[in-house]
Amino acid sequence: MRGKITTKILEVIGEATLATADVISALLSAGYGASYGKMSKELRNIESRRTQRNLELREKQKFYNLLYQLKTDGLIQEKMNNQKEKILTLTTKGRKKLENLNQKLSTSLPTIEYEKKKNDKATIISFDVPEKESRKRNWLRETLKGMGFEMIQKSVWIGKIKIPKDFLIDLRKLKIIDFVEIFEAEKLGSLKTKIK
Repeated sequence: MRGKITTKILEVIGEATLATADVISALLSAGYGASYGKMSKELRNIESRRTQRNLELREKQKFYNLLYQLKTDGLIQEKMNNQKEKILTLTTKGRKKLENLNQKLSTSLPTIEYEKKKNDKATIISFDVPEKESRKRNWLRETLKGMGFEMIQKSVWIGKIKIPKDFLIDLRKLKIIDFVEIFEAEKLGSLKTKIK
């Protein structure tokens, strides 16, 4: 019996360099007469839990590093509250930074991924976004491509795609909805070859 257990241990260790504690833990979890497969499974479970703990520790460390950096940059500070607990507060510099970040986020472009739904009718989108809004125009082209539309001309796109409501909301938020025309066509005529 002892030879079988020794064989199993050696087989498991032979597959990879393992920590002694892991081997002992796997043996105890799997049971005295466990098969090689069961011991291997226990070792994989142990490794999986360790990997998860390591990921959590790394994430926690990233968070502490970020807090340290924010303190170093003078954006936050630690204070003691009435219950003698440490609390974090924004500094004046931190408030200004937050305002700037919020301003940047409010002018950032939305995600270009929308729900894709097929339509029986062809949808044609034509736009003439001014040059000064070139970022938004490029966003619009990439978004249309991502939704499955095909370009007929630089500013004319076609597809049998149902326009998502979120897309229209984003056009309004970006203040370019007045530069975009959307048509639905039942009969395609010469466009028939352009659309699938």
